[in-house]
Amino acid sequence: MDLSTLSAKVQASRLLSAAEKTYWLENLPRMNGQQLQKLESILAEAENLPWNEEMQNYLSIAAKAQTAFA
Repeated sequence: MDLSTLSAKVQASRLLSAAEKTYWLENLPRMNGQQLQKLESILAEAENLPWNEEMQNYLSIAAKAQTAFA
């Protein structure tokens, strides 16, 4: 997978916080092929998680809490 496609997947991930997205986007160019494949696998697995309103609320609260403690 090319870096631009993987970058788009990182940006679209609902599991990653803004800080985590920034971390991964900054480190993508330094990752080796095996690391990139592992990240791609994790992001693909996350895309297949069942999402519902309760999960969205939880992630929203977690993001606000993270910002408050930063």
